[in-house]
Amino acid sequence: MAHVIVASDELLCTTPNDCGCAEYRRPPDQPWRPLVNDCGFWDERGARRQSVTDHGRLVAHPLLQMLPLAQDYKLAFVPSYGHVAVLDAEAAALVAQLPLGQRALRDDEAAALQQLAHAGLVGEQPTPHIPPPPAPTTLVAWLHLTSACNLRCGYCYVAQERVAMAPATAHRAVDAVLAAALRHGYRNVLLKYGGGEPLLQLPLLLEVQRRAQAAAQAQGVQLAGAVLSNGVLLDAAAAAQLAEAGLSLMVSLDGPPALHDAQRPTAGGKPSFAAARRGLHLARRAGVAVNVGITVTAANIAALPEFVALLLAEELPFSFSLYRQPVAGADLAADAEAIIAGMRRVYAVVAAQPPRWSVLGALLDRTHAGVAYQRSCAAGEHYMVVDPHGGVARCQMSLDEPLSSIIAADPLGDIRRSQRGAYNIPVDGKSGCRTCGWRYWCGGGCPVATYRATGCHSAPSPHCAVYQALLPDLLRLEGLRMLYWHQRLHIHAQPPTIDQVAHTPVAELIQRLRRNGEAAAMLR
Repeated sequence: MAHVIVASDELLCTTPNDCGCAEYRRPPDQPWRPLVNDCGFWDERGARRQSVTDHGRLVAHPLLQMLPLAQDYKLAFVPSYGHVAVLDAEAAALVAQLPLGQRALRDDEAAALQQLAHAGLVGEQPTPHIPPPPAPTTLVAWLHLTSACNLRCGYCYVAQERVAMAPATAHRAVDAVLAAALRHGYRNVLLKYGGGEPLLQLPLLLEVQRRAQAAAQAQGVQLAGAVLSNGVLLDAAAAAQLAEAGLSLMVSLDGPPALHDAQRPTAGGKPSFAAARRGLHLARRAGVAVNVGITVTAANIAALPEFVALLLAEELPFSFSLYRQPVAGADLAADAEAIIAGMRRVYAVVAAQPPRWSVLGALLDRTHAGVAYQRSCAAGEHYMVVDPHGGVARCQMSLDEPLSSIIAADPLGDIRRSQRGAYNIPVDGKSGCRTCGWRYWCGGGCPVATYRATGCHSAPSPHCAVYQALLPDLLRLEGLRMLYWHQRLHIHAQPPTIDQVAHTPVAELIQRLRRNGEAAAMLR
């Protein structure tokens, strides 16, 4: 029987990264609903889908690739385009026989082809040209409510000035963001509350969010909000307030307790891991959509497999960002070889404990192998970063270089027009990227990291070799995850243990991975 698995809503819960360039989703134990799509990704219900009127004329996309998974399953994808899909042996053989002409089809074969057509993997007249992604639809704005922080992270890009944003400045910042959204045609806004530590200004944060919600509703703008915190100050009362305000939460954790505490000590030099972990669970218990943000450094990369196993056991969504060197601070960057080897060990752990949420946009820095985009982040295009004084910068990494202010007539336009510092050009404008098949899943990498490493805006990312090496591994990992959860959701009425599904191909794979440690080899 020809069988195709294309990720549905229930299998595509994705996690946000620290730049807010993945789709915000609720965690797997809460009702699924998209909050905001801040990078203008493909409409999953429309742009790639086509109705099949003549199955006999279908042909495989010229750029279609397949990777082997477990047993006779394969992962099918077109780089930078379409959905990924898992095919059994019969479905893969069916694709290899296209076009079928007048051959009669069984119902399961017709259904499989329909799914593949909807995923953009086969079509009646597919072209080898991958169309550029559509323009973003959401304006993203950071409000740095304070530069003060209760931690002393060695890689922090914010100067510790202990300056808090005044309420009047915060209100004017919200007005400026909404005005910029309307001026430039954005009907969706994502407000991100950062610092320093934004929970040091929790009353202001909540008041600003309420004001922003009312103003956005009055102006016909859809608003979402997120808090980026170290989590240490979160107690039950604060968690309940975040939930009531409809805010999501990212908490930074950098590894097991000892390593995290070494990289992220309190201002007094004390550990912070236990308090941050407690805050995360309090927030989740209160109904807040949470995510763990992990910065990959030379100091913690060897311990990340152990840490990821802990997060998976606690069903905490997480995402990885590669270390970015601040203007001042310790150089904690790992080299490409260490990153590739370390992340493959992480992927092996994930393969043995497949999460409910998609890994395509969470486990490889700024890349997202499930959606297409021209820029890896919103900086310089549909991004405003407001400092505590009301200055507006292009990126939080260049917070000390404001290019406009909230009192300017058009701060977003000022940012777009400025040629100062690291500006974010489309990946199609990068000489080393425009012919790369992965370009719309990579977006060219972090523009600040690229500029600081090369002194050039149009150069490929310094992490290009890492992305190219790991993207196939990440795709295989997603295929294994989809297989596993398809079995659990659609074959077994109650979520089974591994022992209960011992005779299914996926369970057999997972048992082998756990018993023999074969995950890393299978992912290469």
